[in-house]
Amino acid sequence: MASRAAHAPRTGGAPQYALLAQELLRGIGAGDYPVGSLLPTEAELCRQFSVSRITARAALKELQARGMVSRRAGIGTRVEQAQAEERFVHVSDSVEALLQFTAETRFRMVSSRALVADARQAEELQCGEGQQLFEAVGLRTRERKPALCLTRLVFPSVFSAVGGRLDGHRGSVMLLLEQMFGVHLAEMRQVIEAAPLRAAEARLLGAAPREAALVTRRWHLGEGGRLLIASVSLYPHRRYSYALRMRRQRADTLSFT
Repeated sequence: MASRAAHAPRTGGAPQYALLAQELLRGIGAGDYPVGSLLPTEAELCRQFSVSRITARAALKELQARGMVSRRAGIGTRVEQAQAEERFVHVSDSVEALLQFTAETRFRMVSSRALVADARQAEELQCGEGQQLFEAVGLRTRERKPALCLTRLVFPSVFSAVGGRLDGHRGSVMLLLEQMFGVHLAEMRQVIEAAPLRAAEARLLGAAPREAALVTRRWHLGEGGRLLIASVSLYPHRRYSYALRMRRQRADTLSFT
């Protein structure tokens, strides 16, 4: 392996593990770590880049998630390919991060319709049975890249005018709703699961039928639990990763009343 000077990743808006992962990606692309070679161990990365063991481990896991390396106990971290898989990695630590991650994408409308919630839909959407709704289905797209996801949005019919602004809209639909109607997002609920793509879904996404997909279900709620938007998004598994960052509060900072 070619020797090179190691520099600590520069701090900035991105977390330190992501900066270290980018530095390692740069080294792999430059041939400093050829395919088949082993990356430095976690302890070596800590010394070379002046980072913690947790940061080094998270950076290596990031490369593994991108398909760049494989990791085996007792052997190390082996470089498997020199080019990262095309994947949108979304790191979230707040409601604001969830709303802003779509800033790089546009919504391309596929279909829209009015509907009335039956019992099953009312339970799924967490709204009242018989409620009048507006549904929009579209693709989240990026410049010169495959569609990121197929998304179904459902709004109470009072917000149906948003349909005229969706096609080509860049960024969060929830923020658009707040701007148009003066509503306020009070709570967001999310469920993540896996499912195979159906033929029609795969065709729209340019993916293979039955390909594994990450499914995110979100409910955007206003004051008093009022439904603002319910959404279901399908992400082909090689195009998207979701990472959640949480901090543990120190026990000595907790107060009880």
